[in-house]
Amino acid sequence: LASRPLSVAQNSLPLRQPRRPHSMAPPDFYALLGVDRAATNEQVRNAYRDCAMQHHPDRGGDPAVWSALQRAYDTLSDPQKRAVYDRTKQDGSVGAEKAFGQAFAEKGEGAAQQRGLSIEAEMAEAKGKGSTLAAAGFDMSHAQGFEAWMRNQKGMGKQSFYTAEDLLRSRQYGNIEATESTAQPLPALSATAVRFDAHGPPEEVLYVDRACSLPDKLAHGEVLVHMLAACVTDEDLLRVQTPLTVLNDFPPFNRTNNKWEAVPLPATAGVEGVGVVIATAKNVPTLKDHPLEVKDWVLLRPEARRRPAGCWSTMAVVDSSMLIKVPAQLMPVRHLACSRSLCTAYRLLEDYGSLRPGDTIIQNAADLPVGQAVIQLCKMLKIRSINLVPDDEGFERTKELLVQLGATHVLRDNSKLAEFLEALGSEMPRLALDSLGGDAGRRLAIALRPGGALVVHSMQSGQVPQLSPSLIMYQQVSLYGFNLSQWVSEHGAEAYLQMLRTLAELVQAERLNVFTRTLPVERLDADALAAALSSHRAVQDAKSFRERTVFLLGSEAAANDVYFEVSAAIRRLESSADNGFDPASPPYRTPGGSSVHQGKSPAAGAVRPSERWADAGAMLKELELEQYVSNFEEEEMTSMALLEDIVNRSDGEKELMEALKEMGIKKMGHRQTIVGAVLGKL
Repeated sequence: LASRPLSVAQNSLPLRQPRRPHSMAPPDFYALLGVDRAATNEQVRNAYRDCAMQHHPDRGGDPAVWSALQRAYDTLSDPQKRAVYDRTKQDGSVGAEKAFGQAFAEKGEGAAQQRGLSIEAEMAEAKGKGSTLAAAGFDMSHAQGFEAWMRNQKGMGKQSFYTAEDLLRSRQYGNIEATESTAQPLPALSATAVRFDAHGPPEEVLYVDRACSLPDKLAHGEVLVHMLAACVTDEDLLRVQTPLTVLNDFPPFNRTNNKWEAVPLPATAGVEGVGVVIATAKNVPTLKDHPLEVKDWVLLRPEARRRPAGCWSTMAVVDSSMLIKVPAQLMPVRHLACSRSLCTAYRLLEDYGSLRPGDTIIQNAADLPVGQAVIQLCKMLKIRSINLVPDDEGFERTKELLVQLGATHVLRDNSKLAEFLEALGSEMPRLALDSLGGDAGRRLAIALRPGGALVVHSMQSGQVPQLSPSLIMYQQVSLYGFNLSQWVSEHGAEAYLQMLRTLAELVQAERLNVFTRTLPVERLDADALAAALSSHRAVQDAKSFRERTVFLLGSEAAANDVYFEVSAAIRRLESSADNGFDPASPPYRTPGGSSVHQGKSPAAGAVRPSERWADAGAMLKELELEQYVSNFEEEEMTSMALLEDIVNRSDGEKELMEALKEMGIKKMGHRQTIVGAVLGKL
């Protein structure tokens, strides 16, 4: 019996008296309920009901067993709790910080060592086959040959075959386009955007365009995104300053299929941001890969070779394959805008140095988002952190802040090597994280213990750390480069999303935070833009602090308003060119800085819906949704005054949306259109 998993859903075996909770190993919730790990929510619920019939205390069941069953059901019936349990084997009661630490430790202890070929094993195999070593050949089986080919294609770009979707999306084949049947025409749209007409120093070539025109249609696979926020990063500035396509002609990049895409100029800056989808091409919701629908929250996917999506704009047209759908409000918008910094910190500690509690790491630029996240994660993992920050008048203020986050030591980062080593004392870190490159990275390598690792994850200086031969040969110091875009390309969007969910648990538990300065789009002008581009490199004084800038480009409420406006304009555009749409009339400007063409419909927004339509039937016919007239009649909701009264309540919009769903209107887009009409937005 001890070898069989305990399942209280099975009646064949009597239950023994359980031990006290404090001495009992964590139970397997799936085994307790008698379901497998792929069980649906309905199967979990049915199993719980069966267990309740047998083990509820009112039916003579054991209270301890019943308590365990309740914990199992509460965890497995909640998608977020279940995801945490599947990863950590702990329910939510252990807390996000403890679960994170346990998962980190378990991975370090249980991960198998990645091994290549073993010369001794190959010799033993040759002898075991009865052949001499001299006669041992180098022939490989077909399977071994194919495995070797696949392994050696890693990082070389897509090989062999392309699907139709690949060809339609690829910009390498300019003569291959999807038919207009998948395109979605758009009204005249404009946005506030940060643009550049030529590559060069960002502070010289970037400018604010308050009336940046957007395309007149969404092509195959494209979506219209209302941006919420975007962070100013080193990669943003690099892609503005330099056309990386020049690298395509030089080795080793000219030997692979991973080419940098050209950036058509003029262009909008920005590679990292968060937004809400407000319109899609007709094929996007049904795509096998990267399907998206309106109202989905999305992050720009880290891409190493593709051209920037241009997210420093209140609205942007983006290929859906460059986006990752995330749960709404997964983190605060400011954190989502900096999520790549959080993920970089996570991966640096997870993938390098084989860290254990009690180890020590050292990093420079510790006051920027990656460094802040590293400090807080190290504190949770019981890892000591030595943090280097600029040696300026703001040092003491910076030190105080980082110590509050959990820094073990905060030291001045300058060229005085003797003072630096004296300040380190006997500390010899196992891992060094370099954000600056050049001499700053070399100082980190000198501080490492024998066998330590230096990981370069950014190079603000533009130079690779120069390591002396003695460090490499006699200290066995290893030099690595880390790029989050490369990691995502190798591990996939799903692994990236899972990492975001893990970090979101820590953010929600208030165990992980980042300090940034914010700049609302309404205050974005030439001077504010110049300050935003250099805020993370500023020389501090006693009152200032180096911080990255996050552009606040919109809000979820504003995205909802723009969605209704765009949807109405698209319907008028599709119905007829003579249905009141005048391309020459001025566009409507939303508070967030986006513009939507409204056309010649004076009734929309100027007359109350109850005055515009006699009843709900008339409204539905004008909206071309007359198939729902009978639904309204059956529920006696044909009065426009009644519908107006509902939406004018404190949570009326949501209430009407739910009522329409209960009435049998299954398509969300149709429900949103009706609500928009009742609100007077059409």
